[in-house]
Amino acid sequence: MGEMSVMDVTEGDVKVIWDPEVEAEVAVAEAQFDTLRGKGYMAYAVTGRGEKGQQIRTFDPEAEKIILAPALQGG
Repeated sequence: MGEMSVMDVTEGDVKVIWDPEVEAEVAVAEAQFDTLRGKGYMAYAVTGRGEKGQQIRTFDPEAEKIILAPALQGG
């Protein structure tokens, strides 16, 4: 099972879960990933053991966990 956590100031922490063997679930998760990346969110793949995440730019259905967060803005 894969899990995507979306950090959002308006909705809080939203979770999306998919089974990599279920094409429809992967498609929904990937579409949400692409939409958020298009809005400037940064994506990180991490393991369930909490190891340091690696930034990713494309959806990986085999990832244990993906975290998406809005990019920080200076000013």
